[in-house]
Parts: sequence; structure tokens; C-alpha cells
Amino acid sequence: MSRPRRDDRLLTSILLELEAGGVAEGYLEQTREYRFVHGECSKGGAIVVNPVHSTIDTLIPELLHRLHPKWKESYVRRTTTYLRRRLTDEETQQLYQEYLRHTRRT
Repeated sequence: MSRPRRDDRLLTSILLELEAGGVAEGYLEQTREYRFVHGECSKGGAIVVNPVHSTIDTLIPELLHRLHPKWKESYVRRTTTYLRRRLTDEETQQLYQEYLRHTRRT
């Protein structure tokens, strides 16, 4: 089966919308409906992107790889999922703050 053709017009419209502004980066706390809020778009169109969760979702497995280089990828993924499900929003934010404090920008 052939892969569907990508609609470049959609990507172009997304890029133009991003250039229009009104996008911010900031921490968003979980709501009753959603845990790990990655972003939100207000009724007025303002967008806030939460970098915390995707950063932590990447950071934990990479640190596990460094701590346990002989672990298989599947075990690292399962362990990451296990840890993420047990971290509260406060713990996730604390880990993100430590990441910011100890990370060198390139």
C-alpha cells in the first residue's frame, strides 16, 4: 500500500499561523479532565505550549540509558512509563526545574 501524499498546504498554513504570533511557552497544571497538559488554545486564540512533559518524557529514558547502558530499549520504555505514571504534577515540575538548572544550552 502506498503512503498517502502529504498536504504541503496544511503545513504552510500552520507555519503562517505560527508567524502570526500569540504563542507562548509556559507551565500548565493538570486539570480534572487532563493529566500532563501539553498545551492549550484559549477561546481568543492565544496558545500556550507546555515544554515540561515532553522534556521529561525524553529526559527520563535518556538518564536511564546512561545509568543502565545494558538495559534493553523495551525495558527502558516500560520503566519510563512506570515512573511517569507515578510522578505528580509537582514532582514533574520539580524535575523540570532541576533539568533547567543543570542543563547546558548549546
